[in-house]
Amino acid sequence: QLQNGNSVIAPGVAEKIKRDVTSITLIFSSKMGDKIYHMPWLNDWLPMLEKYVLGPLGVPANQIIRMQFANMPQGSDIDFHLDKNAWVGSSHRVHVPIITHPDVFFLTQTKSPGEDDRELLRIKANVGEAYEFNNAMPHAVHNLGPSRVHLIIDWVHSPIDVNTLINVKPGEICNNSRGNKTLRCAPSDDSKIMKEEL
Repeated sequence: QLQNGNSVIAPGVAEKIKRDVTSITLIFSSKMGDKIYHMPWLNDWLPMLEKYVLGPLGVPANQIIRMQFANMPQGSDIDFHLDKNAWVGSSHRVHVPIITHPDVFFLTQTKSPGEDDRELLRIKANVGEAYEFNNAMPHAVHNLGPSRVHLIIDWVHSPIDVNTLINVKPGEICNNSRGNKTLRCAPSDDSKIMKEEL
């Protein structure tokens, strides 16, 4: 991606939970959800996504705080986890399956951690469908078949203040390290950005 004009998020804590999962990030947010980062490839993808996905879903682009294509290769796992930080509580998570099959096991708990009688629900996703789920609840994915690709969209009810938008430059690596409330981006040849503690 870096060589082809996009920017990337440096590997961090999430990669310990989402081993082998790769992504193309188009929009990212700070942990508080108060800064929104537009990656360079967003400009290329947005017209098609608005026409075929966002428009039919009724999700305006100016209300998206995170958006990525996520690829799970065969045999990959996403361990049980729940998404944290302030952005989660203020947004809706929508999955749009692009490539999928019956051998993907997407599991979510139906009750909050600590509640009695927690149950697991398997979410079966088909191409051409979209679903919203509460990513603040524990969830996990196991892929027994070929690659699975989803477009993942996190959106909010009100338009984003244009003063909170940051356009990331092509070829930059962004670090979302612990303790930082915002994303730090630098040219890919800046080795310091990769050495920050994640």
